[in-house]
Amino acid sequence: MFRLGLRAKFFLYSNTLIVVTMMLVTALALVHEKRLRYEAIEKRGLSLTEALAIPITDALLYEEMGLVEESGLIENYIEEILGRNRDLMRYVIVTDPQGIVTHTNRWELLGKRFDRAVGREAIGREPIVEARVTEDGERVLEVRAPLAISTRFWGSITVGYSLRAIDREIRELARKAAIIALILMLGNSIMTALYVETLIRPILGLYRTMRRAARGDLTVRADDRRADEVGGLARAFNHMMDELEEAREREKAQQAQLAHTEKMAAVGTLAAGVAHEVNNPLAGILGCIENLRAHPDDEEMRYRYLDLIADGVKRIERTVSNLLDFSRPRPMQPVPTSINHNLRHVMELTEYQVRKAGVEVRLHLDPSEPLVLADHFQMEQLFLNLVLNALQAMPDGGELTLNTSRRDGQVVIEVRDTGEGIPPEVLERIFDPFFTTRGVGEGTGLGLTVSDTIVRSHRGTIEVESTVGRGTVVRVTLPELSDADDEGGA
Repeated sequence: MFRLGLRAKFFLYSNTLIVVTMMLVTALALVHEKRLRYEAIEKRGLSLTEALAIPITDALLYEEMGLVEESGLIENYIEEILGRNRDLMRYVIVTDPQGIVTHTNRWELLGKRFDRAVGREAIGREPIVEARVTEDGERVLEVRAPLAISTRFWGSITVGYSLRAIDREIRELARKAAIIALILMLGNSIMTALYVETLIRPILGLYRTMRRAARGDLTVRADDRRADEVGGLARAFNHMMDELEEAREREKAQQAQLAHTEKMAAVGTLAAGVAHEVNNPLAGILGCIENLRAHPDDEEMRYRYLDLIADGVKRIERTVSNLLDFSRPRPMQPVPTSINHNLRHVMELTEYQVRKAGVEVRLHLDPSEPLVLADHFQMEQLFLNLVLNALQAMPDGGELTLNTSRRDGQVVIEVRDTGEGIPPEVLERIFDPFFTTRGVGEGTGLGLTVSDTIVRSHRGTIEVESTVGRGTVVRVTLPELSDADDEGGA
């Protein structure tokens, strides 16, 4: 749908207001002016008709009394008054009592019946005034009056007065009004442009700043140097952004603390496996040392046992190093990360727990080694949380399946177990902080909360599907590493 910006709307509304106002004012002015001019012509027409009717009535009276022998007297009156008022008068029609035309300047009507002639009933009344259109399309004001003295009736007179001058003046007035409206619109556009610079431009700037903030950039600030309401709004916005930025920093610190707490809980869970991985090589090392003491002169045994001792120490070093790498707190550093590598490393960390639980592990990892832009250690913490949850859901053994795949620019990771499953009333609360169904001292209730936070911080989603008695599937979807992300991460 077509949308107008604030600047365009302001131009449109202001100019529309001027156009509508000018149209109303012009229409009222034209109606008023037309009425005044119409009344002026009507008044003049009545005066001329009355002035013409008097001598014509006298002439008809004199002819009837036989006092006048000269013919053409009425025609002379008509020609004389038409000559003096050619700008206004168009025709004069004199009829007898039967409505037959006896005298006129329109010779084609002589001797014919004139349908609009007034009758005897018009004696003593005001003349009839009517606007008409002639055969040639000209508008005229027609005045019709009786020719009578007292009750004596000789016929009627009809005079047509042109309205062309009024129409021409009204059109000229409308044209001038249109020109004035255009000039006002042009001036309004200039004034609006100046107004936009002083008011709307700061509003648009504040709008763009708010758009950037809505996209997640909490470092933006509006220009609050103005002393008007826009400046006050900008200052209120900046204050809100300061509070939001502080709140985000506090939230980051809280999330980091929660993640570290859960990580330490996971380290505690891994402690038994670490002890096993350390104790076995230590027992072997001690055995080698006892044998070397018993046979100090056996050079071949010494070299062979020294190699075995070195291998055992390296194994202990690798185990302790893995645990330290996992447990050490670090700031988030997104880099191109192999999800398959993360899962393999997690399975190395949990090897003892897997064997102890009697769980069979199946890895179905995408051979194309999908990459994501992520923090390597946070990814390992995420998958360690999910794997430990799956192992705890299978206390009597079962099957743990890890799948990775690529789908529509996304990397999908599934952790599937065949454990006890999660009841529906519990499933909707599993991401709540400190919510756990385990016994006291068996969990912090932060594992899935931290996992959800890690996934969301990497612009991904996490879903859980579970059926009681059949197992649970945790599905994590992360954006696949693109070329642009790769360059940014590098």
